[in-house]
Amino acid sequence: MGAIPANLARVPNALASRIALSGVQKANRDLLLLQVQLAAGKAFTRPSENAIGASTVTVLDDAIERRNQRGRNLSQADATLNSLDGAIGDVTDLLQEARGIGLSQIGVGSDATTRRNQASVIDSMLNSMLSIANRDLNGIHFFGGDQHVSEPFGSLLGGVRYLGGGQGMRADLGLASDVRVTTSGEAAFGALSGRVQGDHDLDPSMTLGTRLSDLRGANGRGVQPGMVEIDVNGTITQVDLSSADSIADVITGLSTAIGAIDPGATVGIDPATGDRIAITPSAGVNVIIRDSNSATTAGDLGLSGSYSGGLTSTGADLDPKLTELTRLDSVTGVTVPMSEIVIRNGGQTRRIDLSQVVTVQDFQNAVASAGLGVRVEIAADGRRLNVRNELSGASMSVEDLGGTSAQELGIRSFTGTTSLADFNEGRGVRKVSGAVDPLTGLPDPAANRDIKVTVKDGRSFEIDIDGAATVQDVLDKINAAAAAAGVTPAEFTAQLAGTGNGIELVDSTVGTTLKIEDINNSGTATDLGIAGQTTAASFVGTDHATVAVDSVFSHLITLRDALNRNDERGIEFATGKLESDLTRASEARADVGVRSQRVADATNREQELGIQDMALRSSIQDLDFTSAATRFSNLQQQLQAGLVGASKSVNMSLLDFLR
Repeated sequence: MGAIPANLARVPNALASRIALSGVQKANRDLLLLQVQLAAGKAFTRPSENAIGASTVTVLDDAIERRNQRGRNLSQADATLNSLDGAIGDVTDLLQEARGIGLSQIGVGSDATTRRNQASVIDSMLNSMLSIANRDLNGIHFFGGDQHVSEPFGSLLGGVRYLGGGQGMRADLGLASDVRVTTSGEAAFGALSGRVQGDHDLDPSMTLGTRLSDLRGANGRGVQPGMVEIDVNGTITQVDLSSADSIADVITGLSTAIGAIDPGATVGIDPATGDRIAITPSAGVNVIIRDSNSATTAGDLGLSGSYSGGLTSTGADLDPKLTELTRLDSVTGVTVPMSEIVIRNGGQTRRIDLSQVVTVQDFQNAVASAGLGVRVEIAADGRRLNVRNELSGASMSVEDLGGTSAQELGIRSFTGTTSLADFNEGRGVRKVSGAVDPLTGLPDPAANRDIKVTVKDGRSFEIDIDGAATVQDVLDKINAAAAAAGVTPAEFTAQLAGTGNGIELVDSTVGTTLKIEDINNSGTATDLGIAGQTTAASFVGTDHATVAVDSVFSHLITLRDALNRNDERGIEFATGKLESDLTRASEARADVGVRSQRVADATNREQELGIQDMALRSSIQDLDFTSAATRFSNLQQQLQAGLVGASKSVNMSLLDFLR
């Protein structure tokens, strides 16, 4: 109000005017502020009007904006997954049609001409399948895995190459953050081979640059940096290794702490094993290392214990992992300098000189630059190297060339452990079994034999490979059959080929021709790649255990080629493989369905949480129009009363009080 307060009896006119003006101005300010609030629909429009409320609203605005973005992400994810589901559905339809064609061409009802015509249909399906595999939505390719920007499938050396990698792309999906919105070509099509996996732990040595995160640690749980307590002849020092990143940091910290009391002590990597830390105190000095408080660093580093003066003592094996920066010459069991290896794929051959590569990454780059559609990966456990064929429709092999480097790295594709089931692109090795004597009805051992070997001096023996599961089993059976026939190891030996891949039969007898043949219509020697004859000192078979990609594209190519060749066995094999492709596609589609459901659930939940956030923000920020309208009316009356009161009080004089 603009009236003079009742406790003031007589005031100067100037004071009365200021009091009246102040009251009118305050009413005007409150009225203006309320009009702004009514126009904006907000209880406050500036942070200064409600600091606590403004701070809360700012937090809620950020949360709501993030939730809105997640909603848009979820909408995009849902659209992508729906399109992905449709693409896999098209894959399933094509596979069912191709399988039907394959089944129709098995048996006497088809001839060479019909099969050649159907081969053209399969070739068209292959092109359609490639188009589906490269589908995208707004630049996101469905089957590229993590690498979704470019087309994941392309052509190379007459085959279909997979260039993608990873399990699938993730986005900020809130409660569904672990849902991948794309899938890998492997999951849907089987786009990479998985057979050439390192057959032993490469167990690399440490270097000063080895990161603690790349160590499994003495306890197999990694190394957790923290505090370590060092007791040097009773003097205790706390060493802070919490910021240590590499072995060099650990050695520096320990050396500084021990050297402060024992300058002659040495700390370093054990040169004998390369996988643990060695400590040598000076004579007469005893060092004890233990964990400090709740830290586990000393134990993780394998250093907990006592180290006597004048002796070199080592900690436990820290079991370094294989990384891209691991030097190949630090790998256990590798002969230095390393030799050349040969990689074959898609009818092409490349020689890679390992003496010119230094690290695992150099090796990976050398193989990738060969342009054969072959990639080298570090196994998930960090213990071995895997060589994978990216090229569907082609067969890969990794061989030694005058050395043993491929075998020492565990990546030779033809070894004693190679399974016979992997021969001939997964067809395996045929053999005779279960034959019986037609007269007695009893098992006939002679009719169950698979291979006949005639050495150069004319002696011969037969081999039954029944029970053999690997190449080494076959070698053992051949050598055992030779010994049973009186042919000594000095005269005849079956072994792995020294150069290249295959089984080598060495014949040192005096004569003309070494001959290996199938018997009893077994096809065994042919499938093993050793059927044939030679006048040389040894017979080296061909590699029938090359690595093919077990993919949709490989099987369609195999079916097409078998139809063109009028090869009924090949048609039957490829058609059977399409069954597994259908199963894989169905599983991939089911997985996509589960992801879609999770995205739908997350969308509903995000919407509910968004409504709650907006309701809370509204309760703090939005204006109560009923209350504001009432207050507006009161302020109008207050302003009017103030103006009337001010007009009367300001015009009063001393005479008004004397009357």
